[in-house]
This record gives sequence, C-alpha cells and structure tokens, in this order.
Amino acid sequence: MSNPPNPKPNPENMQQTIKTPQATKIQTEKPGFLTIKDVSKVYPNLKEPEKPFVILDGVNLTIKEGEFICLIGHSGCGKSTLLNMIAGFNGPTSGEVALEGARITEPGPDRMVVFQNYSLLPWLTATENIHLGVETVYADKSAEEQDKIVQDHLELVGLTEACNKRPGQLSGGMKQRVAIARALATRPKLLILDEPFGALDPITREELQEELLKIWREYKITIVMITHDIDEALFLADRIVMMTNGPAASIGEDVHIPFSRPRNRTRIMEDPKYYELRNFALEFLFSRYAHHEEDQATDSETATVVLPLPASKKSAVADRPMPPVSFVPHTAQPLEASPIKGAILAVSWLVAMATLSAVNMSAVSSQLKQAKLAETSPQAPTAAVVSSPPSPAPIAAASPAPIAASPAPIPAAASPAPIPAASPAAANSAAAPNAATSAASGISDKAELDAIGQQLYAQIDQNWKTTPTFTESLTYRVKVKQNGDILQFDPTNKAAKDFVKETPLPVLQTPAGAAAGAQKTAEFQVTFSPTNGGVFEVKTAK
Repeated sequence: MSNPPNPKPNPENMQQTIKTPQATKIQTEKPGFLTIKDVSKVYPNLKEPEKPFVILDGVNLTIKEGEFICLIGHSGCGKSTLLNMIAGFNGPTSGEVALEGARITEPGPDRMVVFQNYSLLPWLTATENIHLGVETVYADKSAEEQDKIVQDHLELVGLTEACNKRPGQLSGGMKQRVAIARALATRPKLLILDEPFGALDPITREELQEELLKIWREYKITIVMITHDIDEALFLADRIVMMTNGPAASIGEDVHIPFSRPRNRTRIMEDPKYYELRNFALEFLFSRYAHHEEDQATDSETATVVLPLPASKKSAVADRPMPPVSFVPHTAQPLEASPIKGAILAVSWLVAMATLSAVNMSAVSSQLKQAKLAETSPQAPTAAVVSSPPSPAPIAAASPAPIAASPAPIPAAASPAPIPAASPAAANSAAAPNAATSAASGISDKAELDAIGQQLYAQIDQNWKTTPTFTESLTYRVKVKQNGDILQFDPTNKAAKDFVKETPLPVLQTPAGAAAGAQKTAEFQVTFSPTNGGVFEVKTAK
C-alpha cells in the first residue's frame, strides 16, 4: 500500500503555529491592587456657573495589595472626598478609581468603612450590630455559622464580655472596636478608615493603634486611613500620602516609611530617621502648604519664643538651621497711645487719687475718735463685753474690724490704740483675712513680671524632655508665685487638656498640700506649638 499523500500545508495554521509561542513571551504588567487615575471632583456653582467648585484635580495613586497607606492633609483638602470615591459612595467627575482592575461605581462588601463617629445603631447590642453586617453579606450561611463569625470577631477586638451592651453603655474606644469588628467580619479586600481614632483620648488611641496593627498582620488586608496625627501615621503606615490644600487639591508628596515590622513605638522614636520624616511632614503641612490664614500673622504672633527640641532629643533630629532663642515677653511690646487717651487716663487717675485720699482721711479720723473713746472709757465695761460674745453691738465697737475693712491699711497700723481693747481671739480672727488678701494679690510691676516670666520659661525649657506628638497648639493659663513656683495651671483648649501629660507643667506644679505662703502671684499664658518639632511661648495673661 502506498502512503497517503501529505496534506497541503495551510498558511493559516502556519501563522497560528508561529504566533502562539511569541504570544506567551509577552509579559503584561500586573495592575495595582487599587488604582486612582487622573481623578477630579468638581461641583457646580449655582451662583457663578462659570466658577465651579474644584475639590480634587488630577489625583493619581497606586496602592499595592496588603499595603497600609495613611492620607494626611489640612481640613478641606479632599481626603474624605477621595475615600468616598474609593468606597463607592460617590463617583469622580473625571478619571477612574479601580479595585483589582474593576472600576468602582457603587459600594460593596469588598470595601468596608470605619468612620470617626462609630456609626453604630444605638438600639442594637454590640453583637447585633456586627451580626447585621454578617447576615447581609453571608446570607447563604446558616445561623450557627453567622453566630460563630460574630463571636470570633468580638473576641478579636476583646469585647466578648461586653457583647450584650448597647452603644450608649460603651466607652469611645469600645464603640470603635465594635465598628472595626463589624467591618472585618465581612472579610473585605480593602479596609477604609476615616480618622477612626480622632475622638479618643491619647491612651486609648495608642492601644487601638497596636490592636489595628495586629489585625492588619493577621488578616493581611489592605488599609487606607485618614489621619491628622503625624506620629500615628509614622507608626502605622508603609507610605504617607500628603495632599496639597484645596481647592483643586492633589497629591503633593508620597513618602515611604523605612521602619521594619513588627514595629516598636519606643524603638522607632529613638531612630534619627523618625525625626527627619516628622520634620519633613511638619514642614510640608505648616510651611509649604500652610493655611492662608496663617500667612497673615500679626507681629506679636511672629515675635514668639522659638525653642528647639529638648537636649535629650537634639542629637536625633536632622541638622537644620534653628532661629536663636530669645525671650520676648508680651508686656515688653510697645503699646500704641494717643493724646486723647493719655488725657483721659490722667484725669481718671487724678479723680481716683482724690477719692482715695478722702476715704483715707475719713477712716483715720474715725479710728482716732474710737481710740480716744477707748482711752477715756472705764475698763469694766470692756471686760464685760469680752466676756459676753453674743452681744454684737459692743463687740463691733471694741474689735478692730473697721481697720480690716478700711481701704488704707497703713494709717490703720499707725493707730494701735484700739487693738489692745479687743481680745486676742478677735485680733487673730482679724489678722487672718489680711494675710489671705496679701497672698491673693497680683503683681503689677512690669519689671517683676518680666523676671518671673523668664524664670518660668527657664523652668519649662529645663524640664521639657518629652517628644511632642500633638499636632495642634496647646494653651494653658499658669499661676506663678514670686519665687517662680507654679501654683496652678488650666488648659484653655481641648488639645491642651488631652495632651497635658506631654508638657512639664504637671511635674513643675507645687503639690496641692504645700502652703501657698504670703507671696504675690502672677498669671501667664503658656502656648506649646507643634511647629518645628515643638516650640513654646510665654507671655503675661490678659
């Protein structure tokens, strides 16, 4: 038998044979896990249609799977707007936001959000709040499986014992734990955090930061988080994305954080790179992209005391020029005055002096009359008066009460005749209010105030050894004795109350049980600022 003839080669088959191996050699670049490409957000302006409100303009960002990203920027720069587009609550005017290559057009269980205000249903318990999300996403699972998921996540955030409490019975930190557990219970691909720890006290905030890092390592989940706390971002993030000011905000800097994981807060804060990155972020926020209102500072605001970091931290800070330290008290600044104001003040001073002299003369003549009456009157009635204290009229005549009530204590001391007529107990009771008045009186001498202010500044400079982590200015009203001892300090804003432990004021304050003494006191305003790693200003309180 003869072999069948070979089939005639097909050119199309040959072309496929040649092209197939070449196609396998082409390596397509894998897209980022979350991509934000040329995103802009514009809202119409009804009053002036030709001038629309541009919130975001040309934002580009690529996030890898498993990364921890922190967004930082001033209020109004569009951070929350960008997160809303990632979550699917809102869409961009132009550009695209995609997760694993799929464009985001609506909310979904693959992206869960934890808000600053917890967003828990107040009529449901912690268990029921978490169960609501689980039964919505895992409707195909049995009731036992859903309950198991809820219990596992309550245990994950340490709220097993509080599982049956409603939000009104939970602290702020516990509420935020419930919100995080509810978000993680659905096993999302992306966790979105909008200032989750902003409303918490510093201690609770640090505890939840540690918990969040443990959850992130265990779940290997991608996290995008908004924060205003630079130290929080440095501790948590792989990258810090800094946004420029609005309107038309965009991404100004994308900074990689080089610290290894797992992270230790103390070890990180001892790393020189920590202070380099922190100062870079502060310079970006407070110099390059400071609020416009800050550019219009008055002369009194710019002539403040600029203090570098404490000596224990100076070696770790990146070398950079620092302005010289010079104490310029607020009272040393010249005051503007006009001739009319000067004349009014002079007339007022003359009237006050004349009135005071008249009152003093009246008080002296009254006291002299009482002294003469006391000398001429027999001693027996006086003894009778002392032995019968319930009789108010004789006691008032014999005791030195008019001396204490007199506005001129010096002439009163010059006429000691009525004092022996009173009993020792009455004399002691009259001396106590005088001492209290002396101790409570303030200091008005400018030179003395300047000296006390310099002494207060030196105390704070010497004892401030804590690296500041606050991002807002802290202002305190400080009461100081003549010798420089701090009797009392009161925070005048919320940030000062929250971060009081980061200042040396609690250490420098005189213990409550110590005697105040008869020294005069003065009040100063002490302001700690986060600029340049921590500076402070001392000036007399108004």
